[in-house]
Amino acid sequence: MNLTIVVPVYNLEKHMTPMLYSLLHQSEKSFEIIIVDDGSTDQTYNTIDDFFTRHPFLHCRILRTDNHGVSAARNKGLSEANGKYVLFLDGDDFIAEDLVQTLHSHITDPEPDIICWGYNLVRENRSTIVSFTSNLNYLTGIEALKEIFVKKSLRIWTGSIAYRRDFLLEHGILYTEQCINGEDQEFIYKALSRASQLVSLPNVLSFYVQRGSSISNSYNVKKFDVVAAFKRVDAFFKDQYSGELAAISDLLLNREMTENYFFNLNTCLNNTQGIRIQALLQDIDQTYPKLTQEMHGIMKHYSGTDKRLAFQIKAFLINPGLYHSLIRLDQSINHMKSKIKTVIKAEANS
Repeated sequence: MNLTIVVPVYNLEKHMTPMLYSLLHQSEKSFEIIIVDDGSTDQTYNTIDDFFTRHPFLHCRILRTDNHGVSAARNKGLSEANGKYVLFLDGDDFIAEDLVQTLHSHITDPEPDIICWGYNLVRENRSTIVSFTSNLNYLTGIEALKEIFVKKSLRIWTGSIAYRRDFLLEHGILYTEQCINGEDQEFIYKALSRASQLVSLPNVLSFYVQRGSSISNSYNVKKFDVVAAFKRVDAFFKDQYSGELAAISDLLLNREMTENYFFNLNTCLNNTQGIRIQALLQDIDQTYPKLTQEMHGIMKHYSGTDKRLAFQIKAFLINPGLYHSLIRLDQSINHMKSKIKTVIKAEANS
């Protein structure tokens, strides 16, 4: 069997239908499904069990575990997989009907370490927010990292990449358990740094559903786990001496770290009524002592060409309250633009 699709789930009984039917409707039926129920307390397990009982021709195993988090669930699925390749798909996302067939057609001799493809960010009603694609390309993993960090011409998400299972095991690449944000980027970047052969497909084969209740859209200081995740990537890069990886590490620990830090600040601030940035920074410091101080040091040495990021850094270093005021102003402007577009569209349709 060429492919195992590993799906971790936790309390998703109301959100799994698109994923389940996208597996059911695959044009190529020869693939394995491993669903890891990570200690759900709702009807998730019964919903899945009932679905696969009604469709017994699908090669599916449902594993039940105590609640240890998505990383532990993915590692469990990887350890149980029988396919040559493994794809990690979240339970509230879905795939194109020709994904398995397309991957089968690109598993050739020599077999690539990694296959990746295009994906769409979609709303819960399946309408597209943005599409990320690239040209057909045959690369090394380090070349792919350059495409991601230097050229910014390649985007890879957890559900848009499949790994040769033996390759992952050979290099000891696993998800970091108990890390709740950044663990997916960490896994991808580590794998890319060791991949000799990668195929990048132009096809859009996966759909990343944006739900309002996800961690990226909530107040949760644990999302700053991403800082430690990026540091682990840097340490993993250093285990394989390469000047090219050193250059990527510089971008990872400077520009990317800062962008992620601001993104997480903004999602905490924008989605919590009445929260002040000073209170958020105190919460961060309680969970991650000295992180704010460390980020100040990184920001002071920012030397990139992104003018918007440089402006955000300057405002934050002058006064976090000033930065927060600018964020609120930007949010108000975007909200007004959205309302104007809605009115114009309504008038055009009347």
